Amino acid sequence: TRRTWWTKLVIVCQPDARLAAEEEVKRLKELHEEAERERREQLEKAHLRGSHALRKVHLAQDRERLLKELEQMQRMDQMRRRQMVAQMPPQFFVPGCKRMEMKEDWQRELEFAFEDMYSEDRSEYCVGGC
Repeated sequence: TRRTWWTKLVIVCQPDARLAAEEEVKRLKELHEEAERERREQLEKAHLRGSHALRKVHLAQDRERLLKELEQMQRMDQMRRRQMVAQMPPQFFVPGCKRMEMKEDWQRELEFAFEDMYSEDRSEYCVGGC
């Protein structure tokens, strides 16, 4: 066959169809891989967000549980302290200076009672033999 200059030009300028098809397959494969990579990244990010949210929920639940336990422990401690206070003698609730004053008053009363008792004994002896 005889080729004209126009045919030669078209053959030279027209890319090889097989090469073009291979390049198109390669391009589509790269696009598919990129889409798959983006999908995996999105899934990983979603998984991380879910894990973070779940951890926050667990922390909030733990906090609530600990607060309830603390409240219960405080109530138990308060009851124990009240029972201890109820069993204490009343002198513990008197201020130190007042206790000293009460002790001095008691000592004075003892001394007066002793003096009265001693003077009664002496007066009995003196009546009969003085």
